[in-house]
Amino acid sequence: MKLEREIHELLYGHDCVIVPGFGGFLTHYRPARIDEVHQVVHPPSKEVSFNRNLVRNDGLLADQVARREGIGFDEAGMRIAYEVTDRMQRLERQGRLEMPRIGTFFMDDSSNLQFEPDRRVNFLRDAFGLRPVPASPLQRPAVRPIVRPAVRAMEQATSGPRSSAPISRNWIWAAAGAVLLLALGTTYWAVSSSGKAKAVWSGIELFGPMEQEEYRPRTAEFDMSGTLPDLHWMPADDLRGVRELPVTGQEGMLFPVDLGPEVAAPESTAVAVPTAHDKYHVIGGCFSIRENADRFIAELVANGFPAHLVDEYKGLYRVAFGSYPQKAAALEALQAVRREHAPEAWLLVR
Repeated sequence: MKLEREIHELLYGHDCVIVPGFGGFLTHYRPARIDEVHQVVHPPSKEVSFNRNLVRNDGLLADQVARREGIGFDEAGMRIAYEVTDRMQRLERQGRLEMPRIGTFFMDDSSNLQFEPDRRVNFLRDAFGLRPVPASPLQRPAVRPIVRPAVRAMEQATSGPRSSAPISRNWIWAAAGAVLLLALGTTYWAVSSSGKAKAVWSGIELFGPMEQEEYRPRTAEFDMSGTLPDLHWMPADDLRGVRELPVTGQEGMLFPVDLGPEVAAPESTAVAVPTAHDKYHVIGGCFSIRENADRFIAELVANGFPAHLVDEYKGLYRVAFGSYPQKAAALEALQAVRREHAPEAWLLVR
């Protein structure tokens, strides 16, 4: 039995986990925050603390051990007591006790038991997979001073004889328009008064009487015979894409024709599925929502891992980086995953 593993899994679903004879672990919600000193935005989380006075057995841990190991409740309590005794002896001998993915216990200068939680672990299910992100301060552009135009006082006109006022520009345009109208009127009168002269623009007699056009329907039939060339060649049905086809009546001439999109042969869609002999699973995450688990699997597969969904356990979908039939291979893969990708990964034996 691994005492730290049982405590770690229970803290995801409970706010308090009591280890009889040792103490109680409590989780506290902490909203998202900005660390201005290190310029980092932290996601919402549940941090764990320890209370030495919570030693009364509430049966939660013993029930977890009994169901996992397939033993009775009393025997599970005895195994927990043995594990607690072993941890207390190690703490007394070394003065320090590290519980992976939970925290570290140590004795201070006054021989008091102190607890330092592992801040890399977030026990909030809804924030699983969220990492701190850098937050660079926004550089606001410098405000340019407003330059106001200089205002100069107008000099007063010196006394003297007044000059004639300038002619307004509007009057000039009005006079030019009047002259133009007069010229057009004179030209029209001269042309219309002459019986012989006629002005015709584009076949239209401007100043003469207009004749009405009469519609005459077509009497001859339009012969379509012989207008279309005979087609001696048609493309095969399996031809697709842009092809150069011969032109009818033009021997040796080819013309590019688009015959439709080419249909590509479907590639294999086989997905690696763990065999029934794979007993050891490197678990990378547990999700309460199936869509989040599928999204995590797709991300791992894109990175080259044979990830898959192992099972649904107590409302959580457990996703594995990979599954292995031998324990040695699984432990080697677990160490590589913890070192390079997910420090919180753990091994599931089924």
